[in-house]
Amino acid sequence: MNKLASDLRAAVDDADLSIQHVFSAHLVLAGAGHIESSISHILSEYARIHGNETVGRFVEKTVARNNSLNCEKIKTIVDQFNLSWWAQVEATTLQAERDAVDSLKTLRDQFAHGRRNGTGFTIVKAYFDNAKIFVQKFSVVVLGH
Repeated sequence: MNKLASDLRAAVDDADLSIQHVFSAHLVLAGAGHIESSISHILSEYARIHGNETVGRFVEKTVARNNSLNCEKIKTIVDQFNLSWWAQVEATTLQAERDAVDSLKTLRDQFAHGRRNGTGFTIVKAYFDNAKIFVQKFSVVVLGH
């Protein structure tokens, strides 16, 4: 994931504006996908640790059906596990990190429905970086590491 972002960053400065938008869209999709797979993995890992492998698979398959995640959807999912987790997530993450998750979801949905927007690569890269930090902090809340 980091390699993709750095490869795109290296190429974007020399690219035509229309190509930069393609790079931005690609990074949006990668970032949104990272959030979805990471949340699913973290919660299924929690289920495996505190339940068993069968429960872990069930959680993984159930959570995986929730795509295009924003903070509201993540809160709805984690509230099914532990009502105090979201308050802990909010206390340990910055607003910019939560906003990045929401922005990647919004941009992902726009691209998926054929709508282009003017969000530049630098802004998308900042969302991408902040979303990765959000995922790391979310993991600490749920798994303790």
